[in-house]
Amino acid sequence: MKTKNVFMMLAVITFILPCKSQTTEQIKEEKNLMELSRAWAKTVQNGNTNQIVSYWSEDAVLMTPDQGKIEGRQNLAAMVESSTQIPGFEIGWEPKSAHVAKSGDLGYVIAHKYVKVPDQTGNLNTIYFIEVGIWEKQEDGSWKNTVDIYNPDPSINSINN
Repeated sequence: MKTKNVFMMLAVITFILPCKSQTTEQIKEEKNLMELSRAWAKTVQNGNTNQIVSYWSEDAVLMTPDQGKIEGRQNLAAMVESSTQIPGFEIGWEPKSAHVAKSGDLGYVIAHKYVKVPDQTGNLNTIYFIEVGIWEKQEDGSWKNTVDIYNPDPSINSINN
């Protein structure tokens, strides 16, 4: 009877251990992605195009509801530069969650984002979005945003909720 219980216990442990939901490394990298997203949001506020686009990979893709698909760091830099010329334009976000694949080389961040843009009369409108940013670990161990997608979300009225 004791032997049977020991074998049952070993069988349960053998099946449960591989099901561990996240590794310590995944949790660490998820925190890194959250911090990186926050750092990027702060960088955007200074308006330096080169610093802003440095968070994107060379082949990054941005998909927005108003501009469609923008591909490549050079095109993204042009978009950033033109945005800084819009009077009153402002963009910011707060990451809400992150997930890193078990392989450790791919992850995503979900964030609440806002964009302030002037309407036809010059009054600023704030639009809130839900965003998914896909990040890829580079050969040097750094993370770069490779795909960014965001859509309006009327349920969001602040990036902090």
